[in-house]
This record gives sequence, structure tokens and C-alpha cells, in this order.
Amino acid sequence: MATTTPQALSTVPASERVLATNEKVTGPAGAELIRRSGITNSTASSPLDVLDNACGGGVITSLLQDLTSQHPDTVNISRITASDNDESMLNYTRQRSQNFKWTNVEVKQMDQTSTSWPDEAFNYIFSNFGIFFHPNDAATLSETYRALRPDGVAGFTSWKSIAWWPSVAVPAFKSYLPDAPALPPNVNIFPAKGWTELESIPEKLEKAGFKDVRVGEYGFTPEVEAEEFAEATAVLVKVVMRRLWSEVDFANYQGKVEEVMLKYLRENYASGKWDGKMVAIITTGKK
Repeated sequence: MATTTPQALSTVPASERVLATNEKVTGPAGAELIRRSGITNSTASSPLDVLDNACGGGVITSLLQDLTSQHPDTVNISRITASDNDESMLNYTRQRSQNFKWTNVEVKQMDQTSTSWPDEAFNYIFSNFGIFFHPNDAATLSETYRALRPDGVAGFTSWKSIAWWPSVAVPAFKSYLPDAPALPPNVNIFPAKGWTELESIPEKLEKAGFKDVRVGEYGFTPEVEAEEFAEATAVLVKVVMRRLWSEVDFANYQGKVEEVMLKYLRENYASGKWDGKMVAIITTGKK
């Protein structure tokens, strides 16, 4: 049953395999966010301190490691702090850090709305699809601004829409689960509102004190196999089902979600791959 007060949303999957798939979906936008932040052209006089906020599985952290390897003469990062409120996500990021010997990475549990970072601790703060998962996005922006150094840059990504929802999830249920309650034609489950519309975002950052706010779209088609896609998207579909359906209906159908998503992909898309376009909104602002 839906609550009247927005709650922080968790779509944490149980499988590391799903986390890897999620990275294929969120990684391209994360890479574009880093590019638009201007970090490769930083004029800082000393090595950079960077925060990967609401880090999830450490997508931004991984991309930054790749960037420093590719541009050792122009990107000098002394420390990357990866923080998230979910310990299972942090465990995954810690394991990656150990496996890849990321010696400059520190992993910490932290709520993005209430942090213990010192004032002016970071040159860059990135949040890749994390800002809209907590209803109090104003607190997150305030904490981000506080923790940035003067002239520091903060960057955020959000989804313009869940593009595969009307093209895969809704018709899959209609075709193969006709007796189940219908899924809504479109869905915006993110607790913090306004991050799906370009025109509403600048005011959010400006109220927190940011200047030179830039907002733009970035479209791409993720390279994800049908089985991976069905498994990963089923996580979000079940979140919506649990919120909107009765306990009985959820129990009856939640075990069939991945199956019908995969069937629809295989029967309606070449090679079973969804060929639609994800559209991310990329936002940057300076202190």
C-alpha cells in the first residue's frame, strides 16, 4: 500500500550479476557526467579529492580510475571517497576496490542528506542516479554544497523517464499475464520530484547556492543482453508492484516478472535486445 509521505527508495538487487548489468545501463551517463564536469581540464593547484556520493556499486569510482589511467598528465586524483547508505552496495564496492587494487579509494557508509564530511572537503562531487532516491533532495544539495571547495563542481544524473517501461514492461504483462492487475502506463517512482524535467532542476541547485548551473539531456542505447535486461528490470517492476498491488496479487505474480519480460524481448526485438533509447538528464553546478 502506498504511503502518503514519500520515503527513501531502495532498488538494491540481491545479485552482483544484476549490479554489473545496472552498470551497463548507468555507466554511459556517468561517463558523460564526468566529461561535462570538466575534470580533465581542472586548474586545481593540488591533487583532487573526489566524492562518489550515493555510489551504489561504484560506477563513478570505476570510471574515474579509468580516466586517471587514460589521462595521467591531466587528471591527478589523490583520493576518491565512495559513500552510500546501503551496506550491501558498499561491500560490493569494497570488493571491487580490493580486486582492482584501487589504493586511492576509501569506502564509507553515509546518508547523502546528513553527512559528516568536513566543510570544503572535495573538489568534485558526483551523484550518478542517486539524487532522486531520497525525498529530501534539498538536504542532499545543501550537504553537497557545504562539502565542496570554492570553485568545486557537483554533478548529478537523473532519468527523464523509465524508457523501457511502456515499451517492454506494460505490454509484457498485458500479453502474458492478462489476469494480473495492469501496470500503470508510465511510472515515476522516485521520491524526490522535479528531476525528470529539465526546466525544474536549475532552481533546485540555485536555491542551494550553486552557480553556473548547466542542465542537458544525454541519450543512449545500453548494450545489454536479453537475459540481463529482464533480470535487472524485474527488480524495479517488483518495487512498483509491491507499492501498488495487494499482498495477494504481489505474491501470485512477483515470481513471473523476469520470465514474461524475457519472453516479450525475445518475441519482439531482434536478438532479444531492447533497442530503445535511455535519456538521462545531466546537471552540473559550481560553488
